[in-house]
Amino acid sequence: MADVRKILVIFLIGILYAIFVTSLIEAVHPSPRYEDYCVSKPGPATPVKTEIVNCSLINPVQCESGGMIQYEYDSNGCPKSAYCDYCNNNLQEAQKKYNLTVFIISSVMAIIAIAIGLLLPTKKKSINEWIGTGFLLGGLITLFVGTIRYYSDMTRMLRPIVLLLEIIIVIYLAHKKLQK
Repeated sequence: MADVRKILVIFLIGILYAIFVTSLIEAVHPSPRYEDYCVSKPGPATPVKTEIVNCSLINPVQCESGGMIQYEYDSNGCPKSAYCDYCNNNLQEAQKKYNLTVFIISSVMAIIAIAIGLLLPTKKKSINEWIGTGFLLGGLITLFVGTIRYYSDMTRMLRPIVLLLEIIIVIYLAHKKLQK
């Protein structure tokens, strides 16, 4: 029968390592915040020509490149002018860069944890075996979390390459650890 303590220690190390990496990244390189890009008076705004008759818009306009149309209202609540607000675009670009950074740092930290897990000297039923397996699990969780964060921003061709590499890593680890 499996030793419950061993399983708990392995899972605890794995989960805590993944949380540690995530909190370390956030502490050193905070994620972009909405308030930094879209404040009460938006940043880069482009005025647009609108036709307003009797408090109604005639031929509403669309913003180019994903900008959001914003209106300024008079005291009666009628739109008096409009502009294209691109602050959300700037926030999304910053988020893409941040996700890439998270992916790279997570991947490096995952490889470090996996290396620790594989290189830690072990004897059967020793505490090092538990710790090493916990680091392996933590490395795999960290790799998974980093990949998920950046997956939607990856190019179409990069996605299968990254996933194939991760599958190879998991197969290698399973072969290396379970072959003993």
